[in-house]
Amino acid sequence: MSDTWLFRLGADVRCADGECGKLTSLVVGSADDVVTHLVVHGARKGATGKIVPLALVDTQFAGGASDDIRLRCTVAEYGGLDAAEATYSYPSDEGYEARPGGSPASWPTYAPPGVMGAPGLPADEGAPQEDTVDVVADKLPGEQEVPRGEHAHATDGDIGHVQGIAVDPATGRVTSVLLRTGHLWGRRTVLIPRSAVAAVGADGFHLDITTGQVRDLPTADAMS
Repeated sequence: MSDTWLFRLGADVRCADGECGKLTSLVVGSADDVVTHLVVHGARKGATGKIVPLALVDTQFAGGASDDIRLRCTVAEYGGLDAAEATYSYPSDEGYEARPGGSPASWPTYAPPGVMGAPGLPADEGAPQEDTVDVVADKLPGEQEVPRGEHAHATDGDIGHVQGIAVDPATGRVTSVLLRTGHLWGRRTVLIPRSAVAAVGADGFHLDITTGQVRDLPTADAMS
């Protein structure tokens, strides 16, 4: 078994008896930097994402020659895991006037924000509208969801986007962050040590190293 598990966001995820989707985000404990869950979405349009405990990852395949992630559960068992989103219908759901997250839904005069385009757009009275929201933060309070493409900022400017996270298999703690840098014809990926991440905020990852220091890191493109 490899000394490090590298979870590439966007990797295929398989159950013991079939495919279940793609890795769309990782959930990390804010207090201890431990990856606790994976968020997986199926390829089928409209498929509900699932919150997968890290303990279900099959360690036999982690860190192997493929980026694929294998789970120690069946497709049926995977289907019974907690959902990563919830869909609310306006106005048919009871309590529709309080959209999850605190954004008010003022039906029937106006559609809920994001449902019909922009807040305040008049809606057709009597026609229910659906709104799907991410509920990972609600189900895992105190933990942070890291999706693919999060911005990364060096001390002297933007440097790239997050593509994955490497963890210590013994503890689940983050050891490094996989970062894609460069432009279309000069893209490469590098592993940023966890010690070089100063903070994670609403606008992405903030590093305590310069863009030059990031570019001097060895490429991780050949890593499996």
